Amino acid sequence: MDTEYRLARDEDLPAMRMVQGLALRDLAARMGTDAASMPLDDQPTPPMRYLRRTAPALSWVAVHEGRVMGFSQGFVRGDLWFLSNLFVHPELQKGGTGAALLRRCLEAGTRRGAAVRAVCSSPELAAQALYARHGMIPRFPLFALQGRAQALRALPAPRMRVVQAASTNFWLGRIGPLDQFVWGRRRDADHRFAHRELNVGCLANLGDDGSVAGYVYHHAGQLGPLCARTPRMQLELLHAAGAALAQSDKNIRIWVPGINGAALVALLEAGFRILFSNLLMASRRFGRFDRYLPSGGTLL
Repeated sequence: MDTEYRLARDEDLPAMRMVQGLALRDLAARMGTDAASMPLDDQPTPPMRYLRRTAPALSWVAVHEGRVMGFSQGFVRGDLWFLSNLFVHPELQKGGTGAALLRRCLEAGTRRGAAVRAVCSSPELAAQALYARHGMIPRFPLFALQGRAQALRALPAPRMRVVQAASTNFWLGRIGPLDQFVWGRRRDADHRFAHRELNVGCLANLGDDGSVAGYVYHHAGQLGPLCARTPRMQLELLHAAGAALAQSDKNIRIWVPGINGAALVALLEAGFRILFSNLLMASRRFGRFDRYLPSGGTLL
């Protein structure tokens, strides 16, 4: 029976989440890591819902014998298309389903004016080859680090005023120019999503003129994204986030680009350890990742 490809619907989200969990467990087993540690449920993550709602033309499913067996999701910011999710049920892998889902998502991004294409790939060589065939080549590793929040207080303390930021138009107007400088594009919708749906805190460094020189999102289990005008300033923001999480005894995860030497070295020296790494692949270089820490491989 042929596989049908169509735009995803809200009612597909639980099945998409199950496919994601099964695919990640299969990958973990093949990579020799603990497959049982990967969550397996039908509760869609907030980013999955957000992407389907805000970029419906870039959310696709593969339906085989009446079942959702694969899906792709992406977003466009300015001229950048980013592939957030591409998962295929283990029973349907290696049959071209992933390539078909990728192509449909990419074509939708191109129609929206995207000229740069990027993805955070798993270590799997077959996936990296697929992305390379679509013009995305390796740029740098993306390390997942883990450590204690209290350890961040050993980093340089902020020299500028640190305040709580919000998703108001006032704050978005201040944060937008920094995103434009570091990321090359504004991310107003992503900031609203983080504040209103993820229940996270956001700290910002303010200059004497009231401009935002840096910001970091934080919650009990993870930091990021972090965006700073200079590489050193990101260390000060990490210190501030560590102070905000001082009462938590949980480990936190921080994603660090391999080309961000200032953050990578400082965090390792503070006692953080590398859990694993993925690979940022792109059709051409974009952004200033020497002063940026992403939230992960889904929304970057």
